[in-house]
Amino acid sequence: MKHQPFTILLHIALAVMLVGAIVTHFFGIQGTLTLTEGAEPVARFEKSSGPGRGEFPFSVSLDKVEIIYYPATATPMDFRSVVDIDGRKIAVAMNKVGECRGWRFYQSGIGPGYSVFSISHDPFGTGITYVGYAMLGIGMLGFFFQKKTAWRALLRKYRKGLAVMALLLAVVPAHAATAERLPAMQRPLAANFGRVLVYWHDRVCPMQTLARDVAASLYGSCTYQGLTSEQILSGWLFYYDQWRGDYIQTHPELMSVPAFPATKAEKKAAEKLALVQWLGTGEIFKIYPYHTVEGRMEWLSLTGWRPSSMELDQWVFMQAAMPTIKDLLMRGKNVQANEELEKLKEGQRRYAVGAALPSEAKIDAERIYNAAARPAIAGIFAIVLGLSSLILSLFPIGSKRWMRAGAFVAAIALCLYAASIMGLLWWISGHLPLSNGPETMMFMALASFAGACLCGNLTLRGGLMTVGAMALFVTAMGGSAPQIGTMMPVLSSPLLSVHVMVVMIAYAMFMLMAILSAVALLSRTPERSRQLGSLNRIMLTPAVCLLGVGIFIGAVWANQTWGRYWGWDPKETCALVMWLVYALPAHWGSRRLSAFRKDRVLHAYLLCAILTVIFTYFGANYLLGGLHSYA
Repeated sequence: MKHQPFTILLHIALAVMLVGAIVTHFFGIQGTLTLTEGAEPVARFEKSSGPGRGEFPFSVSLDKVEIIYYPATATPMDFRSVVDIDGRKIAVAMNKVGECRGWRFYQSGIGPGYSVFSISHDPFGTGITYVGYAMLGIGMLGFFFQKKTAWRALLRKYRKGLAVMALLLAVVPAHAATAERLPAMQRPLAANFGRVLVYWHDRVCPMQTLARDVAASLYGSCTYQGLTSEQILSGWLFYYDQWRGDYIQTHPELMSVPAFPATKAEKKAAEKLALVQWLGTGEIFKIYPYHTVEGRMEWLSLTGWRPSSMELDQWVFMQAAMPTIKDLLMRGKNVQANEELEKLKEGQRRYAVGAALPSEAKIDAERIYNAAARPAIAGIFAIVLGLSSLILSLFPIGSKRWMRAGAFVAAIALCLYAASIMGLLWWISGHLPLSNGPETMMFMALASFAGACLCGNLTLRGGLMTVGAMALFVTAMGGSAPQIGTMMPVLSSPLLSVHVMVVMIAYAMFMLMAILSAVALLSRTPERSRQLGSLNRIMLTPAVCLLGVGIFIGAVWANQTWGRYWGWDPKETCALVMWLVYALPAHWGSRRLSAFRKDRVLHAYLLCAILTVIFTYFGANYLLGGLHSYA
């Protein structure tokens, strides 16, 4: 160990972080404070932990609260407050900490005329912990430059594994048809109908997006009887009785939905029935923009309330636009109906003047995304090619040059597909698409396919394509593609993107190691098992380091947002356990853990260890409660 100073620094860093956590536990102060505009200054807060009586060495009052909305919507983008501390104005917002004399104020809640803050006073513990983080980062980086380590010796022997790590470290950026065809708009007219703006899922989007979601919810597909999703939605809007009758006839279970559904099938049927009724009321079609007297933008539905303060010309527009289109459709005057659709779109932009509505280019981009985002189809393509490459790599069938070339071309195509989807999501939503489960899995697929492009080894290329395919299948589990949405205020931090990307690359590496371990255990060739074991050992150390970096970037983010860098949230705890599980075989060079030098022991361990990754991602995100349940 005397020739491995960075290895020693890694372990010292863990001890320093533990000391920081202990100091925070015994000497740090945590609490909450609720302030109201116009109220008298206060010097006390509700203490939840730490010494003292919950008093500030100053007086604090609330000067102003403000909710910032996304353009042209009523969806909050940020929460901001201005507090007055002994005459000094301090701004506090989501991911923007207010600080005075070592006391830190975090925005945790807001309402009409009041604001809720998390309070933290930890002048020593956080600083010690951050020193530990810095030491850990330096130790991890320096470890890879130490010459006299078992990992470096193995790397020199198997240089081909370097390509995979270089890549992964560099990728930081019908239902059955009935006999009679149901009435609907003609396809070109329906396509133009799909360009009408609508307020859906807390954002303004083209009607095509609403149509796709409605069709997928009711029919499990974006088509029905050969009709597009826009035609389906137009049918429900303009020919509701016929479409409802057909749906009830083909879904008789909706006729007997109990008032309080208990089983999974009853709940699913109740959701479909509620959507059918919602379509019938017209409340789902929020297509009319309106500036309230407070200056906020709202979107009104076809049959909803009409403000008494609304101007007469806008009231007439809202009352006549859609009935006129329906009347023209019933009389077969499609050209005139299309002209009225154009007037409707013009009216939307006219009455939303001053609001940042999606441009025509963004509408076109979202329509392309809706049509092209099919991760399940891409996943089938990737799994077939990935498994084929893995299987063929096991047999000595002469030159495999043509196999590597074919897999390379497929990997490039899949990488371009995933990059295009991520790029469209980024541009349409206005934020890096890493804020929920499907988006993070799409990034994992992108990283895996990019790795397959850069890796020349057929086994590794097949393994990475298989990892990417699994990520695409998980992406498609919640729907046909990641849903475009606004960013929650708490997630609007640049640390989020770095945190998620680093962790997802680590997950991809762990998944690849599990696949290679499975191939090695199935292979009866000792040489093959030894080669794959060496590749896994080469990847294991950087994967563990990446996961550690991701965890501690997340801790810094949490400290900026909630005022504490560790709170034993289920996801935090699971990630820590996963890190320790993979850190154990990473010490295979140690005499005390020499069992991991045996290839079959390592392969069996890594194959079992992947369960911790699966549980950390799915268990913490979808099954357990906590701050990460949004993902």
